[in-house]
Amino acid sequence: MKRIIQFTLLIIIFVLIYLFYVIYLKDKEKPKISKENLNSIELSQNNNNSIQNLEYEINIDEKNYYKIISESSEIINEESMELLKMSNVEGVFINDNSRILITSDNAIYNIINHKTNFKENVKIKYLENVITGENLILDFEEKKITISDNIKYDGLDGMLFADKIKIDLVSKNINILMDKPNEEVIVNLKK
Repeated sequence: MKRIIQFTLLIIIFVLIYLFYVIYLKDKEKPKISKENLNSIELSQNNNNSIQNLEYEINIDEKNYYKIISESSEIINEESMELLKMSNVEGVFINDNSRILITSDNAIYNIINHKTNFKENVKIKYLENVITGENLILDFEEKKITISDNIKYDGLDGMLFADKIKIDLVSKNINILMDKPNEEVIVNLKK
């Protein structure tokens, strides 16, 4: 009887040591993204890399928040990078309490550095301003937004037509450029 009690106590001690190790000492895999929200993921029957209704929420740092939503997405592994090829995309970038809403038909999203290339029918809304174009690159490493191809800016004071707009997310400086040096930016002021 004494041996059975000793054997039972020994098993309980081993189980407790194992549980202590698993709960407190075992390395847990840390996520690469501070906050990731994948709502209502449905895998396609035909393609296992296809995701419907994808939503990512990322806290870039203390002041910067980024959320991107797409109706359908496909995971692509290219040059040891995981990319999401997205369609019917909406992105929201909040920086120092300012909000930029970006919509487009398609986008390529880099899962690791969050760099996003919005393509086709790109529309940017910021305060009372709307910019449309065909290509937008949101780069968090360089802290820049670059908009190009058939740009039309519509704001409170008028309209503007250009080939490229570069926005610095830190200083809020904006450069409006034409691709050819002999062309000029077209500005139509409202009266």
